[in-house]
Amino acid sequence: MGKKKAQVALGHTMLRIVYHVLITKEPYKELGADYLERRKAETLARKQLMMIRQLEQSGFVVTKQA
Repeated sequence: MGKKKAQVALGHTMLRIVYHVLITKEPYKELGADYLERRKAETLARKQLMMIRQLEQSGFVVTKQA
């Protein structure tokens, strides 16, 4: 059951990619092997900036350390 399930999941992913390429009429662009790590780091940085802004709006003085 696991092998068939993986094949269906892969087929579904490929179908979604093809659909997006056909709808947007843009070529497929590989995001890279480290895409998820980069996205996670960017999300963390955005969250940190948001928290700093919230603290500053509440009257706290925030200094960021390396």
